[in-house]
Amino acid sequence: MKTKKNYITISKVVEKFKKYYPDISASKVRFLESEGLLSPKRTQSKYRIYGKEDIIKLDFILKMQKQYYMPLSAIREKINSVDFVLDFKNEDIVKQLKFDLIEESSISLKDDSIAVEELIKKLEIKESFLNELMNENVIYFEEFEDRKIIKSSEIEIIRIAAELLKYGIQPKNLKLFDNFSARESSFIQQIALPVIMSGSKESVVKATSIVKDLEMLLSNLRHLMVKRNNKAFLEQYK
Repeated sequence: MKTKKNYITISKVVEKFKKYYPDISASKVRFLESEGLLSPKRTQSKYRIYGKEDIIKLDFILKMQKQYYMPLSAIREKINSVDFVLDFKNEDIVKQLKFDLIEESSISLKDDSIAVEELIKKLEIKESFLNELMNENVIYFEEFEDRKIIKSSEIEIIRIAAELLKYGIQPKNLKLFDNFSARESSFIQQIALPVIMSGSKESVVKATSIVKDLEMLLSNLRHLMVKRNNKAFLEQYK
């Protein structure tokens, strides 16, 4: 019968090892991989995942560096030796660090998020354009393992920004609208905050309803005012 192999992500590896090796970081783990000392698997979405053998190797590498100041070249020789391969049967380090290894298939992004490289393909946009939107804070991203991810709620903003680009409106020009939206959001929050601070059981529910109502009303008001102003502009040239 084939045994299932279980894994954890790089962030969990760092979290678990931090207690024993305080200077460990995700970048250091990735560096050890680039040096050929670790060989993590990759999910279909290209995320690094680490199994029992990776954990044993990493513990050995860090221990040799910390206690014996052993250079990576010497550590590599040890790892490639027959004696070290036999040590894979010893699961003490896995138990000691209390790793909660899970099945590879369960490691994925949050349901409401998408990786940047996948989004570029999906929307057929240039990476430089998406980077500009992120740099101008028009859209927000998060870090997941060693990749940037974007929430699905940002996708429609990206679509609209791509359409505006056809009219020569660059991502840097959209910063103006980000400022407008921040001021409008602040205005709404000032109205909702006293309701939240009232301390009643239904305060958050009431505040949520107020926020949604105000978002719709102010959006409609803004639309009508912009439409009125543009109509007046065009009538000058009739």
